[in-house]
Amino acid sequence: MPEQQNRTNASSIAIRAIPLLIVVAFVGLFLTFVGPAGSLPAQAQETSTAQAVQQTTVGAECRECHAASHDRNVESFALGVHGKSGKFLKDWRATKCDSCHGNAEKHMGSGKPEDIINPAKLPSAQANATCLSCHSGDQHTFAWQGGEHDRKDMSCLSCHSVHNAKSPEKLLANFTVEETCLNCHKEQRKALFQRSTHLFRTEQRNMKVGCSSCHNPHGGEGRKMLVNHSVNTVCYTCHAEKRGPFLWDHPPVREDCMNCHSPHGSNNPKLLTARAHLVCQQCHIHMLPRHSTTAGKPLDIWSINRGCVNCHSQVHGSNHPSGRTFGR
Repeated sequence: MPEQQNRTNASSIAIRAIPLLIVVAFVGLFLTFVGPAGSLPAQAQETSTAQAVQQTTVGAECRECHAASHDRNVESFALGVHGKSGKFLKDWRATKCDSCHGNAEKHMGSGKPEDIINPAKLPSAQANATCLSCHSGDQHTFAWQGGEHDRKDMSCLSCHSVHNAKSPEKLLANFTVEETCLNCHKEQRKALFQRSTHLFRTEQRNMKVGCSSCHNPHGGEGRKMLVNHSVNTVCYTCHAEKRGPFLWDHPPVREDCMNCHSPHGSNNPKLLTARAHLVCQQCHIHMLPRHSTTAGKPLDIWSINRGCVNCHSQVHGSNHPSGRTFGR
């Protein structure tokens, strides 16, 4: 009996030791793969320190002189998206001072501005070529060459500023896209203040619909640098309910939304080019005998109940079997 009891105790001890041995084995394997506590972390620390030193040297050669002359162009470049690409990227996308200004050895020796390339002082075609050397593969710049802005000898720096951007998101020379566009397209500025406008702002002064919502300033697919091939296709991106097809189509609507609407702004409701009844009468003047307004008097073509859409409410098109006249 004592011998049997000793054997039982030994077997129970062995069973309890198995999980402990498994844990010890896992710890040993872990330490084998991770390595000693002092060697690899030290190497990693040295590597990260070297990277940190390398990251903070973007434009170091240039900053030495430019900082002394209180020129903050180099400092602002390092804080912008181009400078950050040179800091964190190691491939062809990394942008440094010489990416735009070329080899600066002669300039560093003489200190003369004429000994270095300054894109802001180059002809538009050369300045644009500097930008397109990196940005030619961007989708939004595919149509720049030969586009309307390119034909008018505009430079990328007409709208963008690499060193002194007021809008960090797109490196704009102005605070917003709209202010940038309205510098040249002054005739559209009035749309900001008209009764009906697309260029309206929220309470936080954010533009809900901006110039770039419909136009691509780098060159679009349609006329007027539209982001799509036709006016109607651009309008349908927001006003999808007007797309159709309808059982009863209104031909002017299918042809061009601008037959009736002014896209930037209007003093008439719903961006109309004129009052609703006047817009309709441009085509439907022959319908006036059917709309007598005052008994015993000649027809007043300017006051047919002050609005055709009071009855013809589905003016963009109707799917009702009896909607031939767009009344339902």
